[in-house]
Formats: sequence, structure tokens, C-alpha cells
Amino acid sequence: MLHLRRICLFLILPLLVACGKAQDQNAHQAVPSFQAGKDYQIISTSDIIPVAEPKQQVHVVEFFSYACPGCYRLEPQLEAWLAKQSNDVIFERVPVVFRPDWQNLARMYYIAQMLGVEKALTPEIFKAIHAQNKDLTNADAQKQFFKAHGVSEKDFDSMAAFSPGIDAQLVRSDTLMSNYKIVAAPTLVIDQRFKLNPAMTNGEPQRFFQVLDYLIQKVRKGEN
Repeated sequence: MLHLRRICLFLILPLLVACGKAQDQNAHQAVPSFQAGKDYQIISTSDIIPVAEPKQQVHVVEFFSYACPGCYRLEPQLEAWLAKQSNDVIFERVPVVFRPDWQNLARMYYIAQMLGVEKALTPEIFKAIHAQNKDLTNADAQKQFFKAHGVSEKDFDSMAAFSPGIDAQLVRSDTLMSNYKIVAAPTLVIDQRFKLNPAMTNGEPQRFFQVLDYLIQKVRKGEN
């Protein structure tokens, strides 16, 4: 079945090194060489490769799930990496649904986003699921979680009941997954052109973030 092929990569290839530490240790070393098809993938819907141009903004999208152990392990390192980026890096999360019980967690993400608490609560949601073994896949458990973190029951119910808005976001997520052929989490898409996940860097966290930085520079410079 399709969902059996869509695995959390870090179950096999855990990230064990912090991004900041890895970058500091190699600050004065030569820039490694990376290859398309080996260290990252080029996303193309056509045989014709468009001419790239320098860009003032670089969009990075993380396809993730709160239920994914690999995404949980990546979270603190990704946040540390984001804290060092300049304002031209535009970051977005897109929740993926590889299993039926992930649907409600995707809805939880969008509820948090619409309430304006996604950034603050995402680490707490990860911790509740993976460190505290809490089941947050049902609406009542989610309501209690939000209340415990300062969201009123009225505000939660109001957003949770806004099904058309959430459903539209879920449709968009599914469309993006299909367009970029996302079959594993976590996966990063850079500038809609490059795709990166831990398996491509053999689960080496230092190399993973080096490749990510390399791809961002390619976008900034307008390189294919």
C-alpha cells in the first residue's frame, strides 16, 4: 500500500548532531561539493530546464507530521538553523497525511496556525506525542491540550469548527505533496526546484544542513 512506502526517514537515519555545532566545527573548512541526484533532487515537470535568475527571497517548505519520529528529531535542529537565517529565507510547514490518523494531526496544525500559536505550540505538540506518549488524534484531546497552553475553549471551538478553511488547506497540502512527489517525511523543498531529505545525505546531520545551505545559495545566485 502507498502509505507503507511513505516512511519517516529518521526511524532509520536519526539526526544525532546539532546543526549549529556542526556548522561551527567546519566554518573554516572547504565547501563540500554536492551533486544533483545524489545529495539532493531536482524537481522538474518538464524536460526543458528553465533559466534560473537570482532571487531576493528563498522559499523553504518542510513536509512533516507531528506523528513522525524523524520530524520530531529534526525539529530542534531545524529551529536552530532557522534562527540563523536572514529575512530572505521564507519558511513554511506543510503537514502530510500518510495514514488516516495523521489527518486529525494535520487539522491540529492548521487550527494552531489560524489561532496564531503554531510556532509556540509546535515543539510542545511534538513533545506531548513523542516524549509523553499522548494521543492527540481526537478533537477532545486537542481541545484539552490547547486549553492547557493558554487557548480558551471558545477560541478553540471557533477555529475547529471552521471546516471549510481547514479543508481547503488540507487540499492544498495534498496537491503540493502530489506536485513534488513527497513520499517520506521529513522532506524539504527549496524554491519549488530542489528536494532534500535525510536519506539523500545518509542520515548525516552536518551534511544535511550543508546541502540545504548550498541549495539556498544556488537560489540566491540564480544557478540551476
